[in-house]
Amino acid sequence: MPKTSAPVDLTRRVDDALVAFISSERDALEPEAQPLLAELGSLIASGGKRLRPRFCYWGFRAAGGEHEGPREAEIVRVGAALELLHTMALIHDDVMDRSATRRNRASTASVFGALAELSESRRGDPQRFGASAAILTGMLGFVLADRLFGLARTALAGSRQGSRKGSDAAAERYDRLRTRAIAGQYLDLLSAHRGQADEATTRRVASLKSGSYSVADPLAIGALLAGGTDGTVAALEAYGRPLGEAFQIRDDVLSTFGDPSVTGKDADGDLREGKQTVLLAKARANADDGQRKVLAAVGDPELTSEDADHIRSVIVETAALADTERLVAELTTAARDAIAGAAIDPRAREALLLLADEATTRHS
Repeated sequence: MPKTSAPVDLTRRVDDALVAFISSERDALEPEAQPLLAELGSLIASGGKRLRPRFCYWGFRAAGGEHEGPREAEIVRVGAALELLHTMALIHDDVMDRSATRRNRASTASVFGALAELSESRRGDPQRFGASAAILTGMLGFVLADRLFGLARTALAGSRQGSRKGSDAAAERYDRLRTRAIAGQYLDLLSAHRGQADEATTRRVASLKSGSYSVADPLAIGALLAGGTDGTVAALEAYGRPLGEAFQIRDDVLSTFGDPSVTGKDADGDLREGKQTVLLAKARANADDGQRKVLAAVGDPELTSEDADHIRSVIVETAALADTERLVAELTTAARDAIAGAAIDPRAREALLLLADEATTRHS
């Protein structure tokens, strides 16, 4: 059995916290809007690596947070709030990318579009209805994430004297996490609209859109809620920043070269939508005239599977794939080195080193 970066039941506990919280919110929602909540729960139950809750948990432990008791239970709920926020991001990302699938199931927009199609009294475009309902489902996830985070943060602050400062700092970090993720998503959208971006731009987008919000921010939030010192938070950020960037770059590689049956996503979706990645930036920089003509098809909404395969071939031929994989390895090494000598809980250090490998060598 492979080593794990978390207690065996941490993922299950996060899932249990999500199920319990979503269930507790049912009575507060209008009966006719219940399908939004049901879809939110269904997408959460469909899988996911729960990396953000795990980084948050180990940030808490790295800063001296308890490994059992009521405070640990609340940090699990903070992690569950981050997972809810991530679920919102996935739903909205699929709307923007017009993705039909997510985690080997229909995307939220597709689910609601199919429901509209089946309605006997329908009027209007089912696809538009599906996209609109998906946006609302994501917004519901956003609101519920805030509510759960606030409840858990308040419980943590109230359980230890003098912890208000760390709690307030964690709340500020949570706010910054959300604004950075939105800014990164917009820059990603803007780059696709423009049709190309250099490597520096694609790396900046990767750091903003997912890097900080997936790794560095959850780590810092967990550490701050444990009352961690500035030095501890700085050490975790020195680990989290390069690892977060590596995580997102690896995600872009999987979106283009991964097995759809494993990733749960359309292998050609990013190429069809024109998403600008480090892979493409490196390929363009190394391509000859003939190869650039092939790459020019990126962003064509009518892109065929054959066209996509030609683009993938050029990415390989220009050594862009190999160079990108090398960059991921370098960033991962930088993250590991940053935490190797940090003054943090030894068990947390071991878990974070394992998490670094898991986040950057994954296949889904």
